[in-house]
Amino acid sequence: MSSAIETITTVLVDDHTLLRQGIVSMLAKFKDVEVVGQAGNSIEGLRVIAQQQPNVAILDITMQGMSGIEMIPSVRRVATKTAVVMYSMHDNADFIQQSMQAGSRGYVLKLDPPSELEAAIRTVHAGQTYLSPTVSTKIIDTMITGKQAETGKPSSTLTPREQEIASLIGQGFDTAKVATILFISPKTVRVHRANIMKKMNCQTTSELIVRLHDQLQQ
Repeated sequence: MSSAIETITTVLVDDHTLLRQGIVSMLAKFKDVEVVGQAGNSIEGLRVIAQQQPNVAILDITMQGMSGIEMIPSVRRVATKTAVVMYSMHDNADFIQQSMQAGSRGYVLKLDPPSELEAAIRTVHAGQTYLSPTVSTKIIDTMITGKQAETGKPSSTLTPREQEIASLIGQGFDTAKVATILFISPKTVRVHRANIMKKMNCQTTSELIVRLHDQLQQ
């Protein structure tokens, strides 16, 4: 007599609607994983997590208002048995470390194969910690080489959203394109760009672009 497969309940919080829908469709292919709720911002996410008490909460980092990292302590308060997996485009060692220190049990990149998110969900539900191979390599490289500190990259001072925008600016995208990619207004991009310029001591946009481009090449 075969035993029934235990269902792992999940809640997904990501502010990009199309990406969130794609992730939900991907999770639906995992035979013992069930999405019992989703949200597009941190406040709604905490409400859904508190209501559903899922086994696993899957959080993006960059969201308007409270970031995914900032959400983690609140998730642990409202759903004490819920394990957190960060699912982000950021492979920044600072963000990974901050997430784990805040109480996340897993960290997977959105560029990783779907099987990595599946493995993370199963592993953290079993009470263990999971970093995808890409994330683990990033952490190890940073520890061994100290490259992040040596190159003077601004990741330790920029917020997650500023880091995301800085990366796109460094790749040569203009304000309108950055706004389109991140589903935010051009005005919001300009405000963040001004903050980035101040933190990086750049007097002009051209100087900022050159510095960010140079850092991406390091």
